[in-house]
Amino acid sequence: MDSVDNGVMSERESEIVQAHAHVWTHALNSIYSMSLKCAIELGIPDALHHHGHPMTLPELGTALSVPVSKVAFLRRLMAALAQIGFVSQRKSAAKNDQEQLGLAYSLTPISRAILRGEPGGLSPLVSFILDPIIQGPLHCLGEWLKSESPSPRTPFLMKHGKSLWEYAAQDEGLNQSFNEAMASDGPVIARLMVEKRGQQLFRGLRTVVDVGGGTGGLAREAAGAFPQVEWTVLDLPHVVAGLEGTRNLKFVSGDMFKAVPPADAVLLKWILHDWSDNESVKILKLCKEAVTSNGKKGKVMVIEVVIGHESEEDEASMGIKLCFDMLMMSTVPGKERNEEEWAKLFQEAGFTEYRITPLEGFRSLIEVYP
Repeated sequence: MDSVDNGVMSERESEIVQAHAHVWTHALNSIYSMSLKCAIELGIPDALHHHGHPMTLPELGTALSVPVSKVAFLRRLMAALAQIGFVSQRKSAAKNDQEQLGLAYSLTPISRAILRGEPGGLSPLVSFILDPIIQGPLHCLGEWLKSESPSPRTPFLMKHGKSLWEYAAQDEGLNQSFNEAMASDGPVIARLMVEKRGQQLFRGLRTVVDVGGGTGGLAREAAGAFPQVEWTVLDLPHVVAGLEGTRNLKFVSGDMFKAVPPADAVLLKWILHDWSDNESVKILKLCKEAVTSNGKKGKVMVIEVVIGHESEEDEASMGIKLCFDMLMMSTVPGKERNEEEWAKLFQEAGFTEYRITPLEGFRSLIEVYP
């Protein structure tokens, strides 16, 4: 054992302590994720938002219908949320001499991103990712990786006995959760696309098909911003059933593996990372047919992660990309790709050139041309 002089740790002991702290941090980080999930389920951000000014713990407990016997536990949840920046806590002023000083809670800029009903709010995405149905397959990764058989194709299939898409088609709760999650950041992505590429992104386009566009989170925003463009959202029948369009937006049921309606441009947001290379090439070939019908030469717009595209990519963005890749591996046959892998897909599908525009955050817009 290394000696300790004057109560000062040796370099090795210091390394061990730091290593243990690192292990503890990552072993316990999932508790922060579940605390966030709990906050969304309880409606904590919404209660603070509707109150309009900082709330004391008793006020928050009452607003959330938390029994008095559980308010002390709520305080501990709020402490965890404050630690990760989802609420702000400060000493509250006593209203009279008999009242003890306590803590008052309020929203932070971060927590505004998970308000329900807010354009671009991510609470549906958080709830979907942290759903036990989605988290369960992650517990099967080791078993799945050690299996020599190509079947089951994914840990999700190993855990549930069916693919994510089969599960969603049969379970209305998961179907709704998935569609709300995919639509949640649509308005933000639409604005970022225009911010980064300007009006020229849609210049000359009369028709756009949003393939796998779900409930139209992105398409609705874009249709409002570009009323001269006719938008079509293509998705499976159980996804678009009952959805109402607008003057320049319609929903069409179909299968992107069979046909894509002709258009000046096709949009693929978070689609190709769900599928293998062979399946992605098949989708891209049908998109190419759609934008080159009747002698046209349109383009395909892909919203996806590009791993390692920017030389100065920050650690947080890279971490999100790698975590998404692990999520893809556990739930679907797809993956997140680097630029070389994307270029290979585009070439195999018959496209001749592409342009990558990084968006704020961790995703990019890839414009692909025949």
